[in-house]
Amino acid sequence: MRTLLLDCNYFPVKIISWQKAMILFLTERAEVVDEYEDQLIRTVSTSYKLPKVLRLFQTHKLSQNVKFTRMNVFFRDQFKCQYCEIRLPSNELTFDHVIPVSQKGGTNWENVVTCCKGCNTHKGSKTLKAANMKLLKVPKKPRWSPELCLRLLENDPVEWWNFFPNRLAS
Repeated sequence: MRTLLLDCNYFPVKIISWQKAMILFLTERAEVVDEYEDQLIRTVSTSYKLPKVLRLFQTHKLSQNVKFTRMNVFFRDQFKCQYCEIRLPSNELTFDHVIPVSQKGGTNWENVVTCCKGCNTHKGSKTLKAANMKLLKVPKKPRWSPELCLRLLENDPVEWWNFFPNRLAS
């Protein structure tokens, strides 16, 4: 079971394990906003309903350094091929070096884009001009924190969506 962790302003911070949720609750660093009705955590002398949603009492500072990872590139590009605009699940995507590695292109935010396998094969190790291809947008380091990309699963509580008014989760 998982618990949605909110900051003191009810903004989603991350999804944590039930064990971490219980530690935050029992050490009085967070309060229970919602709980699972059918899940109990028992100690020798007490039982607690498992927290579904917790709110931190103190502010939570989000990291401003966005780590360069394949999944964060996919999030930045909205899981959309930056050449043909097709949207695909992550297991059907790859990433492409705009300036090929063979031509001294780096593996960084400014040179890597989300790409479908077909466009990646077509472009190969050519430049955009040589491949006669255009980018949807210039790649750059995002200003958002990857912690905001919370991955909700099918079996996660539907109530969690109430805390995502702009549907930031995927």
